[in-house]
Amino acid sequence: MKYKQIATELGLPWLDLDIDIPHEDMLKEAIGLKEEFVKHRDQDNGGGGGYRHKGWRSLCIHGIDPTKTNHFTQYGYNSHEETPYDWTEICARCPITHEFFKYYFPFDDYYRVRFMLLDPQGYITPHEDSDEHRLAPINIALNNPEGCNFKMKGHKGYVPFAPGKSLLLDVGNTHAVYNNSDEDRYHIIVHGKITKEFKELVEHSYAKNGSQ
Repeated sequence: MKYKQIATELGLPWLDLDIDIPHEDMLKEAIGLKEEFVKHRDQDNGGGGGYRHKGWRSLCIHGIDPTKTNHFTQYGYNSHEETPYDWTEICARCPITHEFFKYYFPFDDYYRVRFMLLDPQGYITPHEDSDEHRLAPINIALNNPEGCNFKMKGHKGYVPFAPGKSLLLDVGNTHAVYNNSDEDRYHIIVHGKITKEFKELVEHSYAKNGSQ
Protein backbone atom coordinates (compact mmCIF):
# COMPACT_ATOMS: atom_id res chain seq x y z
CA MET A 1 0.00 0.00 0.00
CA LYS A 2 1.27 3.48 -0.87
CA TYR A 3 2.17 6.25 1.55
CA LYS A 4 -0.74 8.57 0.69
CA GLN A 5 -3.30 5.86 1.34
CA ILE A 6 -1.69 4.91 4.63
CA ALA A 7 -1.25 8.47 5.86
CA THR A 8 -4.52 10.04 4.74
CA GLU A 9 -7.13 7.50 3.66
CA LEU A 10 -7.18 4.57 6.11
CA GLY A 11 -8.12 6.52 9.21
CA LEU A 12 -5.31 5.00 11.28
CA PRO A 13 -4.89 6.64 14.70
CA TRP A 14 -1.19 5.74 14.77
CA LEU A 15 1.45 3.69 13.00
CA ASP A 16 4.47 2.06 14.62
CA LEU A 17 7.52 3.01 12.53
CA ASP A 18 10.07 0.24 12.04
CA ILE A 19 13.16 2.27 12.80
CA ASP A 20 15.91 1.86 15.39
CA ILE A 21 16.46 4.86 17.65
CA PRO A 22 19.46 5.34 19.99
CA HIS A 23 16.91 6.28 22.63
CA GLU A 24 18.98 5.47 25.71
CA ASP A 25 21.75 7.86 24.63
CA MET A 26 19.18 10.46 23.57
CA LEU A 27 17.49 10.16 26.96
CA LYS A 28 20.77 10.83 28.76
CA GLU A 29 21.29 13.93 26.61
CA ALA A 30 17.75 15.15 27.27
CA ILE A 31 18.16 14.68 31.02
CA GLY A 32 21.41 16.65 30.87
CA LEU A 33 19.51 19.54 29.29
CA LYS A 34 16.57 19.48 31.71
CA GLU A 35 17.29 22.89 33.20
CA GLU A 36 17.10 24.46 29.73
CA PHE A 37 13.54 23.32 29.01
CA VAL A 38 10.81 25.98 28.89
CA LYS A 39 7.07 25.84 29.50
CA HIS A 40 5.35 24.72 26.31
CA ARG A 41 2.16 26.32 25.00
CA ASP A 42 1.68 28.06 28.31
CA GLN A 43 -0.60 30.56 26.57
CA ASP A 44 -3.24 27.81 26.29
CA ASN A 45 -3.69 27.59 30.05
CA GLY A 46 -6.69 29.74 30.85
CA GLY A 47 -6.64 31.18 27.33
CA GLY A 48 -8.36 30.29 24.11
CA GLY A 49 -6.72 26.93 23.61
CA GLY A 50 -9.70 25.03 24.94
CA TYR A 51 -7.62 22.78 27.20
CA ARG A 52 -5.23 22.90 30.10
CA HIS A 53 -1.92 21.30 30.97
CA LYS A 54 0.53 21.05 33.83
CA GLY A 55 4.24 20.28 33.83
CA TRP A 56 4.60 20.32 30.02
CA ARG A 57 7.96 21.61 28.82
CA SER A 58 9.98 21.58 25.62
CA LEU A 59 13.32 22.44 23.98
CA CYS A 60 14.07 22.76 20.26
CA ILE A 61 16.89 20.75 18.72
CA HIS A 62 15.91 22.20 15.34
CA GLY A 63 13.72 25.28 15.11
CA ILE A 64 13.82 29.07 15.36
CA ASP A 65 15.80 28.90 18.59
CA PRO A 66 15.88 26.47 21.53
CA THR A 67 13.09 28.13 23.50
CA LYS A 68 10.69 29.04 20.66
CA THR A 69 8.87 25.73 20.84
CA ASN A 70 5.45 26.74 19.52
CA HIS A 71 4.02 26.82 15.99
CA PHE A 72 5.61 29.43 13.70
CA THR A 73 2.47 31.60 13.71
CA GLN A 74 3.10 32.35 17.39
CA TYR A 75 6.26 34.21 16.33
CA GLY A 76 4.80 36.29 13.51
CA TYR A 77 5.61 34.03 10.55
CA ASN A 78 3.09 33.05 7.89
CA SER A 79 4.55 29.84 6.49
CA HIS A 80 7.19 27.18 7.01
CA GLU A 81 9.07 28.61 4.03
CA GLU A 82 9.64 32.02 5.63
CA THR A 83 10.39 30.66 9.11
CA PRO A 84 14.16 30.65 9.84
CA TYR A 85 14.47 27.06 11.03
CA ASP A 86 17.95 25.73 11.79
CA TRP A 87 19.84 23.47 14.17
CA THR A 88 19.94 25.27 17.50
CA GLU A 89 22.85 25.83 19.84
CA ILE A 90 21.78 22.99 22.12
CA CYS A 91 23.04 20.54 19.46
CA ALA A 92 26.52 20.92 20.92
CA ARG A 93 25.15 19.39 24.14
CA CYS A 94 23.18 16.57 22.50
CA PRO A 95 25.58 15.35 19.78
CA ILE A 96 24.11 11.85 19.44
CA THR A 97 20.59 13.22 19.00
CA HIS A 98 21.82 15.84 16.53
CA GLU A 99 23.83 13.34 14.49
CA PHE A 100 20.93 10.90 14.30
CA PHE A 101 18.49 13.42 12.88
CA LYS A 102 21.03 15.11 10.64
CA TYR A 103 22.43 11.94 9.07
CA TYR A 104 20.24 8.90 9.77
CA PHE A 105 16.58 9.81 10.11
CA PRO A 106 14.92 9.80 6.65
CA PHE A 107 14.25 13.56 6.44
CA ASP A 108 16.46 16.07 4.66
CA ASP A 109 14.73 19.25 5.79
CA TYR A 110 13.21 19.76 9.22
CA TYR A 111 10.79 22.27 10.69
CA ARG A 112 10.69 21.64 14.46
CA VAL A 113 12.48 18.79 16.23
CA ARG A 114 11.81 19.09 19.95
CA PHE A 115 12.55 17.35 23.19
CA MET A 116 9.24 17.16 25.09
CA LEU A 117 9.12 16.73 28.87
CA LEU A 118 6.08 15.92 30.99
CA ASP A 119 6.72 16.19 34.71
CA PRO A 120 5.61 13.57 37.24
CA GLN A 121 1.84 14.02 37.74
CA GLY A 122 1.86 16.32 34.74
CA TYR A 123 -1.01 16.19 32.26
CA ILE A 124 -2.35 17.51 28.98
CA THR A 125 -6.14 17.56 28.87
CA PRO A 126 -8.12 16.43 25.79
CA HIS A 127 -7.50 18.48 22.65
CA GLU A 128 -6.80 18.24 18.91
CA ASP A 129 -3.73 19.68 17.16
CA SER A 130 -5.15 19.67 13.64
CA ASP A 131 -8.45 20.16 11.82
CA GLU A 132 -7.61 17.36 9.41
CA HIS A 133 -7.07 13.66 9.90
CA ARG A 134 -3.72 12.37 8.70
CA LEU A 135 -0.71 10.60 10.16
CA ALA A 136 1.66 13.36 11.27
CA PRO A 137 3.86 14.16 13.21
CA ILE A 138 6.35 11.55 14.49
CA ASN A 139 6.47 11.08 18.26
CA ILE A 140 9.48 9.17 19.64
CA ALA A 141 9.48 7.83 23.21
CA LEU A 142 12.90 8.14 24.85
CA ASN A 143 11.32 6.69 27.96
CA ASN A 144 7.72 6.15 28.97
CA PRO A 145 7.29 5.65 32.71
CA GLU A 146 4.84 3.04 33.94
CA GLY A 147 1.63 4.90 34.65
CA CYS A 148 2.21 7.50 31.94
CA ASN A 149 -0.55 7.02 29.37
CA PHE A 150 -1.50 8.66 26.07
CA LYS A 151 -5.17 8.23 25.20
CA MET A 152 -6.97 8.85 21.90
CA LYS A 153 -10.75 9.24 21.96
CA GLY A 154 -12.62 6.48 20.15
CA HIS A 155 -9.77 3.97 20.23
CA LYS A 156 -9.42 1.11 22.69
CA GLY A 157 -6.67 1.12 25.24
CA TYR A 158 -3.74 3.53 25.19
CA VAL A 159 -1.41 4.60 22.42
CA PRO A 160 1.31 1.90 22.70
CA PHE A 161 4.34 3.99 23.57
CA ALA A 162 7.41 2.26 24.99
CA PRO A 163 11.06 3.34 25.24
CA GLY A 164 12.56 3.59 21.74
CA LYS A 165 9.23 3.34 19.93
CA SER A 166 8.47 5.85 17.15
CA LEU A 167 4.83 6.40 16.32
CA LEU A 168 3.33 8.37 13.48
CA LEU A 169 0.21 9.92 15.04
CA ASP A 170 -3.07 11.39 13.81
CA VAL A 171 -3.31 14.36 16.18
CA GLY A 172 -6.55 15.42 14.52
CA ASN A 173 -8.02 12.88 16.95
CA THR A 174 -8.89 14.13 20.41
CA HIS A 175 -6.07 13.03 22.69
CA ALA A 176 -4.77 13.51 26.22
CA VAL A 177 -1.74 12.49 28.31
CA TYR A 178 -1.35 11.92 32.05
CA ASN A 179 1.98 11.08 33.65
CA ASN A 180 0.71 9.25 36.72
CA SER A 181 4.22 8.35 37.87
CA ASP A 182 7.11 9.79 39.85
CA GLU A 183 9.40 10.00 36.79
CA ASP A 184 9.91 12.59 34.06
CA ARG A 185 8.60 11.48 30.68
CA TYR A 186 10.86 12.43 27.73
CA HIS A 187 9.78 12.19 24.10
CA ILE A 188 10.89 13.81 20.84
CA ILE A 189 8.40 15.22 18.32
CA VAL A 190 9.54 15.58 14.71
CA HIS A 191 8.08 17.78 11.96
CA GLY A 192 9.70 18.08 8.53
CA LYS A 193 9.42 17.71 4.77
CA ILE A 194 8.36 14.25 3.64
CA THR A 195 10.98 12.44 1.55
CA LYS A 196 10.89 9.41 -0.71
CA GLU A 197 12.84 7.51 1.95
CA PHE A 198 10.33 8.41 4.63
CA LYS A 199 7.44 7.29 2.43
CA GLU A 200 9.22 3.97 1.95
CA LEU A 201 9.66 3.65 5.73
CA VAL A 202 5.93 4.24 6.25
CA GLU A 203 5.00 1.71 3.57
CA HIS A 204 7.37 -0.89 5.01
CA SER A 205 6.14 -0.21 8.56
CA TYR A 206 2.50 -0.55 7.53
CA ALA A 207 3.23 -3.86 5.79
CA LYS A 208 4.92 -5.08 8.98
CA ASN A 209 2.90 -3.42 11.75
CA GLY A 210 -0.25 -1.96 10.25
CA SER A 211 -2.55 -4.77 11.24
CA GLN A 212 -1.42 -4.77 14.90
